[in-house]
Amino acid sequence: MEADIVMGPNTDVVQLFMSFLKGPVDIRMTKKNNMMNILRLSSQSLPTGAFSYSQGMEWLVDTQRIHDEDTVYQWIASILHGPYVNYELPILREMYEAWLSADYRSVEVLNRDYLTSRETCEVQKETLQMGHALKAIIKEMDLESDGSTGFLLQLDDFAFVTGFSFCSFKTGLSVEDMLTSHVWSFIENQILVGIKAVPLGQSGGQRLLNRLIPLGNESVSRSMEITVDSWSNFSPLQAISSSKHETQYSRLFRS
Repeated sequence: MEADIVMGPNTDVVQLFMSFLKGPVDIRMTKKNNMMNILRLSSQSLPTGAFSYSQGMEWLVDTQRIHDEDTVYQWIASILHGPYVNYELPILREMYEAWLSADYRSVEVLNRDYLTSRETCEVQKETLQMGHALKAIIKEMDLESDGSTGFLLQLDDFAFVTGFSFCSFKTGLSVEDMLTSHVWSFIENQILVGIKAVPLGQSGGQRLLNRLIPLGNESVSRSMEITVDSWSNFSPLQAISSSKHETQYSRLFRS
């Protein structure tokens, strides 16, 4: 499939000529590349260390508040419906828009706001350590070096979502694809925590995915409607469980 080039009164003839020199645009290949980038960014094999964090679930398992498939489902669903819809995804979307418009000042402010919103030492270290790991990956990625790349790499500390929004922007993902990728990564990671910590079987993990995928899609759609003045990361149980986890005697996970 080739993209048709339509000329109009505002057509840039130079750009048009250059497009002919480059050859026809294969839309199918572009879509395949985007899909590959979605899978890459949401993969548990992305070496950011995401697998080592439970985001408070381990303490809830240790205290028997989470003990089976249903309680794992309720926990993940509560986060998707709460801080993910109302803060995590909206600020990720806003970061993407800032990268798109080369508004680096806004990127810096949003990054600082996100770090400030992390309520415990563990979760702040989590996003910083994952951001640091992603920074190393970005240096190895085949990305065009420009002002946005230079700005990101000169930041001493940035949250994982800051780097994630940058990678999504640079690899041509749409906002919705980026949010979907991020939600999928969160759901999959939390289920893997449940499989290890509860423990659940692999079949139980797949049943949870069946139940949570619709909620993930719903979260993405709802988050697109959340305006800046409505942002809220209110999630007291997550903050308490993370605080308690810091002094938990025996731990598999770092948060």
